[in-house]
This record gives sequence, structure tokens and C-alpha cells, in this order.
Amino acid sequence: MSRCRSIRTALLSLLLIIATMAAAQLPNNNNQWKNIDALVTKGLNKSALDQIKNIYTSAKKTGNNTQVIKALLYQLRLQQNLEEDADIKGIQLLEQEIKQTNGPAKSILHSIAAEQYFNYYQQNRWKLYERPTVENFPGNDITNWSTDQLHKKIGGHYLASIADEKGLQRININSYNDVLVKGNTDQLRPTLYDLLANRAINYFNNDERDIQRPAYAFELDDDAVFDPATQFISHTFKTEDSASLHFKALEIFQKLLKFHLHDTNAEAFINVDIERLQFAETYFIGENKTALFLHSLQIIFNRNTGNSGAQAGYLIAQKIYDQAHSYPRDSSSFYTSAKAKAVADSVIKRNQKSEGGINAANLVKTITQPALHLETEKINVPGKSFRTLVSYQNISSINLRITSVTPAMKVKMRAAGDRIKLWAILLNENPLKTWQQTLPLPNDFEYHSTEIKIDQLPIGEYFLLASVSNDFDLNKNTLALQPFHVSNISFVNNNSEYFVLHRETGQPLKDAVVQVWKEVYDKNETENLIKQEKIIANKNGYFKLREPLKDENRNIHLEISTNDDHLFLEETQYNNSYYDRNGEGNDNDSLTVSNYERDQARVYLFTDRSIYRPGQLVYFKGIAITNDVKTKRSKIFRYKDSVKVILRDANGEIDSMLLKLNDFGSVSGNFKLPEGRMNAYFVIEAMHFGNSTVSFAVEEYKRPKFYAELEKLKDSYRLNDSITVKGAAKGYAGNNINNATVSYSVRRVARFIYPWLFWRWPMPLTRPLEITHGIIKTGDDGNFSLTFKSIPDLSINKKTEPVFDYEINVDVTDAAGETRSATTVISIGYKSLDVKIKLPANEVISTDSLKAISVTAQNLAGEKVPAVINVKVIKLLAPTRLIRKRYWSKPDQFVMSKEDYSKHFPLDDYANELEKESWAKGD
Repeated sequence: MSRCRSIRTALLSLLLIIATMAAAQLPNNNNQWKNIDALVTKGLNKSALDQIKNIYTSAKKTGNNTQVIKALLYQLRLQQNLEEDADIKGIQLLEQEIKQTNGPAKSILHSIAAEQYFNYYQQNRWKLYERPTVENFPGNDITNWSTDQLHKKIGGHYLASIADEKGLQRININSYNDVLVKGNTDQLRPTLYDLLANRAINYFNNDERDIQRPAYAFELDDDAVFDPATQFISHTFKTEDSASLHFKALEIFQKLLKFHLHDTNAEAFINVDIERLQFAETYFIGENKTALFLHSLQIIFNRNTGNSGAQAGYLIAQKIYDQAHSYPRDSSSFYTSAKAKAVADSVIKRNQKSEGGINAANLVKTITQPALHLETEKINVPGKSFRTLVSYQNISSINLRITSVTPAMKVKMRAAGDRIKLWAILLNENPLKTWQQTLPLPNDFEYHSTEIKIDQLPIGEYFLLASVSNDFDLNKNTLALQPFHVSNISFVNNNSEYFVLHRETGQPLKDAVVQVWKEVYDKNETENLIKQEKIIANKNGYFKLREPLKDENRNIHLEISTNDDHLFLEETQYNNSYYDRNGEGNDNDSLTVSNYERDQARVYLFTDRSIYRPGQLVYFKGIAITNDVKTKRSKIFRYKDSVKVILRDANGEIDSMLLKLNDFGSVSGNFKLPEGRMNAYFVIEAMHFGNSTVSFAVEEYKRPKFYAELEKLKDSYRLNDSITVKGAAKGYAGNNINNATVSYSVRRVARFIYPWLFWRWPMPLTRPLEITHGIIKTGDDGNFSLTFKSIPDLSINKKTEPVFDYEINVDVTDAAGETRSATTVISIGYKSLDVKIKLPANEVISTDSLKAISVTAQNLAGEKVPAVINVKVIKLLAPTRLIRKRYWSKPDQFVMSKEDYSKHFPLDDYANELEKESWAKGD
């Protein structure tokens, strides 16, 4: 959406408008402002500031409010460069000016002051979040204010800026062209009221104030917020939270729409209406908000052919596209890229040159953008075909090349520096082979993948290049690159010990020659390789790297050769020395047992409680565990040196002590918690032992006087039933807590009890939804009850057997202000019974072990219930060949038949042969 913008800096872009018609006719001192701009450009800010103050003084005397405001904005800008605490001084300057100004100029200054306060808040929020709210407003020194007090001041200024609705609505924005740089659709902000009201909405639209929410916080759960504008204007939204930013935003939207309801040119009206719907879609917490949002936008799009109508159509297309990529792909879904493109195309056809038409054209470019990616196994077997996974979007065929990598080519590639030069080097090489590959392309504008066959190659190192254009042009062309090796050499290792093996047979490759290369970097951060030791593998293919020197870091590459094969991987092997984490090093240059076990050691810490009051003692104990250097199993760590244990909070270390581990590997002690510091989470940490910490809360708390509880439901319920939950607040002394305030909320969360249903498609993405909330009171007997409707999530397919957990949370606050909480969960699904089969965890069970099958029937709350169960055991017809798993995800498109694929790749999965759920059923 285009907005009015200024020619000045970020601060000056706030407003450069004049205050009255009379003022607009006064001299603007253009030459003086040009001179000031020149001084600022040269960095002569002090001289510029002096001239600005002169203009300000002169404008005050003549009553030229335009120049007064302009001078103030320039002064605020330059003070940032010249003075400390410029933001606070600027706010004081504006507050002083507001007291001396009347009429529209005062409204403008209120809006500027609000933004200045908000800028101060944004720059200092890290301090403000730690500051408590004081009951009495702490004077004019804003450095002592809390977040609530700042937001109250900001909101107050924005509301004051639009308080004179009638007067501001009569001032046409076109009267101020001398000092206002407009956007490309000036009819969207035709009056001064529009400009100031929209600036206020931009603030009230945020939700940062809701970090500290009252129990009665305003929630946008009334779907009337999506009603047609004529109905929305007259609707009354109710709340006890009068400070809610969102509630105030709704009120301003209603006033703006009412003001423009009968405009001859409806652009401003439609523009505000669209912003209202976007606001509603962002913060609405009810059911089906996306459908409500799209329906309302569709009405606007159908009824209006202008710029704003086109923008509504674009927003429909964008929302459909966003939804299509927020959930797993489903061909039956309304939200698809193809649907989004169709809507965007209709917007372009109707109004191509409008802002909405341009946005729609850009969305179409995004949807139809080609994409290409290759995946190949890093090392492939000589003399055999191998596969490459091609992932693509909006591409029906690609051109492929295979290029052999030579040592000289590698040197050039290392020096290339950037991707374009690298591609140029590769494309200048003569390819070994070129061909074209057709790709299956469903007309859905989505990402797809397929596996293609690469013909057998001799031993060596190669690049596979793919291009949409047959000339592999680097300009406006989609390209992809995949390096790979062809070799029979493989190796396995444990730390510095290696075995060189034949890739297919697994037999050792005796007398293999291993050349070690070390990574080093020059002053230009360019990686170079330096030749190190050469090693000959023994008859079992075994070799061991030399142990690094003390504190030596060896990031190395291995070049392995046999009589007829060669493999030199870019993959880094790490052959670094172990050293003491305290920085003391080791007496032995080799990898010792103590070094390894010290490096693996962790201290598991425990405290006697999880919450403390300031000034209390925290008793802690730690147990040191490590891994045995040979067996790699955990064991008690025995350490002769002292362990440093520290106590810290968010601001850093508070106390520390040195302790010795006893013969059982444990350590214990206590810290006295400080008083007068910020209460939050504290941490005890054993230094130099990895992540060896324990955290606990420190709060000013007192023993509770009462408790809250919710009764468990005994009846069975179905979806869409009205459910009543009863609870009580009881004192520990046996008394009833009457007339207490009960704040409650009910949240729905979907879960899936049969994960095996999702072997074909991903489990649906679900989001929690607040069903209802409210405030009630306890009766004389301390009891209370609340009722809600068990609404299901209709976007989830019933075939997936979802269960909906309705989480009921209550906070009970008595007359003294003490609050106790209670929670319960009610589970309801489309079926009331859940049947579970219990078998050994391993997939393979010995025939003599399977003597009984345990079957349990339970309700959705997890309680066992009696039931008659029919049991069948069905034999699955497994594949008759051995199959290895893919290294990449299963493709969704196929260019080879199953017979052809199995002929070339007899050990690989074609589609879903490894998925037991897809196997045919026998007897």
C-alpha cells in the first residue's frame, strides 16, 4: 500500500505538513532550508542547528506554524548527532511546544511526540522489561518509567492527535503540497485526519504492550470484525481492557470507515477496509479466520475495479499461496499454487497498472519461477550406472553435461573467488558427455523430484552440470551443479585408526598408499593444502594417523591410492590434539586416557529445591560422569584437581567456590542467595566441564492460603457438545474462598493417536486454538463452573482419527490478591475407543518369543474400559530382493519404469518397496 512519504531522513519522514490554511500562505524560506541542507551534507551540524534555531524563533514571532514544525523536526534530527540524551531532550522540546500550540498544528505535534516516545521505548526496551510498574506516575523523568507507563503516554498522544475529528476531517491534504511529498495514490489519505489516524493505527496495530496482559485482556474473538464495512461500523466490541491497543485500533477503524462511507471516490474507504481485514486476520483467535478473511476480500474484489479493489484481489492470491506452503501438499486442497496464480492472473487482467496488479504480477513471477537442484551419491562404483535425484520446479526438460576434474582445473577453481568465475571455468572445459533429459511436469507450479540414470564412468572425479538452456548460458538461466567421485575405495575409522576397504565387497585393500594433506589459510583467508606424512596400509587395510603435537589442530584430507584406483575427497578429517580445558596442556604429546576422559566429563548438578526466596541457602550436589576411553561406556569420573563452581544470574557471576571430587565422583556445597537483586532464574555451573549447569527460580513468595481444583469429568462427550466443568477454591484451613475472581481459558490442541496412518503423507500441521475465555466469580461455597462447546478442527481429515484435547486453565484470585491455578484436559474424538496392541519394541521378533499378544481398550482419557476385540494376524508379502534405503527423500515423479529401474539398480528402492504398509497382504 502506498503511503505519503517525505524527502527527509527517517526522523523527518514523520511529518512535514503545515498547520493552517493561513500558515500555508506564509513564506517558506526555501533558500534558507537549502543552505541548511548543504551544511548538513558537509557535516557542519552545529552551524546548521544555529540557523534552524533562528528560523524557529522567527517563525514563532510571525505565527508560521509550518516553519515551526519543520524547524523542530530538523532540530530533533541534528540533536542526535550533537548531544547526549538527544532523544529525551527532543521529547521535552516537543512537550513544551505542544503546550504553546493550538489547532491542527497541536494535533501534528501530538503525533510526532508519540513516535518520539515510541522510538525511545524501542531503543531502551532491554532496560524497561526489567523495570516494575509503580502505582504513582514517577514524575516527568522518563528514564524512571516502566513499559506500561510509556505505552500509556504513547497511546495518549496518538489519541490526542485525532481528538478533533471534525476539524481535522475538514482539512484537505492537497492544501499542503509545498511541504508534503506524496506517494502514488494520494486519494488514500485525502485529509489531515486520515494521515494522523493511520499513523495512530500503525502503533495500535502492534501487540508489544500485551507482554504483561491483565486477566481480562481484550481478545479479538468476535467474527463481526470480518463483517462488511457497513455492519462493522455499527458493531459494539465489548471489553474491560480499556488500555488494549487492539481495541483502540478497532475504534479508529470504525471512525475512519464511517467518515469515508459516502465518499464519491471510494478508494480511501476501500483502502481502510482492507487494512481493517488484514488487522483482523492477524489477531483474530476464533475458528476459520482464513476463510472469513478471504470471503471479505472477495466481496471487495468483486465490487470494486479500482486500485484498492485490485489490491484486495492480490491479497487473496497471496494468502492462498501462503496457505498452500504452510501445510503438506494435498491435491484436494483449496489452497494451491495453481489457484493462487489463477486469482493473480485475474487481477492482472482487470487492472494491470494498479498497485494491486503490479503486486499480483510479482506474485506470478514467484509462482512460476524455475528452480533446479541435483543430489548424487558422493562416491559411485566404476563401471556401473548410478542415480541422481533431480528436484525441480516449473521445468519440463534439462540439459546435462559431465566434466572430468583435473589437478590443473582444481587449482583454477580454488582461485576462482566467486560463483560466476567458478561456473565460467567449468563451462570452458570440454565435457565428456552431453544429453537432454525430459522431466514430468504436472501443471501445479510446485516442487517435484525424480531420479535419473547416469551411465557408467571410469575411476575419477567429475562434475555433473544441469541447465535449462541448451547453451548453458550464465545469464537469465537456471543452472545446477553436483560434484562426485567414481572409485572402489572406501574407508571406516574410529578417531585416528582407519581401515581401507573395497567399496562393493568390503575386502581390505592391502598396501593402499595414504597421503595426508593439511588445511592452511593464507592472509586472504584462501584455503591451501600442504603435504604431510605418507602411510602404507597393512594387509588388513589398517593404518593409523600420527598423533598431533600438543595443541596442534590438524584439519586434514586423505588421498588414497591403490595400483588401479585413486580417491581424494574434499571432505575434512579432524585429527586434533586433546588438551586440558583449563588451558594447562598435557605432559604427554599423545592422546592419553586422562585427556579423553577429561574431555568427555560432565558434572550433573542437583539442588534441594526448585524455587527459593532471596537470602536463602541453596544446597547443591554434583556427580561427575565420563566415558571410558576403551569401552565408551559411562563411568564415575575421578579428578585430582579442584572443580570451580559458580553461582550466577542474568547479570553475571555472583559467587564461586573451589571443591574437590570425592572417591565417588561427587561434590557438594551451598551458596547464600543475594538480596536486593533482580529475581529471576539463577544458575549454578561447574566450570570447564561442558554444559554442566542447573537452574532454579528465585522469587519473593509466601506460602499459599488456599488451592484451586477442577473436577474430573465422569460422563462421555462427543464433539460439538456443550461441556460444563466444575471447580472449587478451598482454603487450607478448611474455609471456602467465596467471591473470588476466576479467570479461565479453554484451548484446543489436536493430536494423532495412530501415527502409522501417516506412512503415505506427512502428519497434518496443527495449531492450538483458544476456544473461549472469560471471568466468573466463586459462590458462597467456593464453587464455580464454566461451559464451552467442544468445537473440532474441521480442516483435519476425519480419516486421520484426530483426538482433540481441550485444555482448561483457571486462575483464582482471592480478595487479598493471592492467585492459585488449576488445569485439566478433556479429550474428545470422532471415536470414543482407543485400541492398543502391545508387542516387543524390536521390529524383528523370534518365533518362539511371540506366544501372546496383549491388546488394551481405553477411552480417550487413557482409562481402561471393557470391550470385545476381533484380532487378525495377516502375513505381508515382502519384497523378494535385498533393498537398501535411499540417501535422499523419495521422488514423487518417475522417468523410468519399475522394470527398467530394477534392471539398472537391482539393490535400490524404486518407489515404496521398503514401506511395509505398501506390501501386498497374504493369508
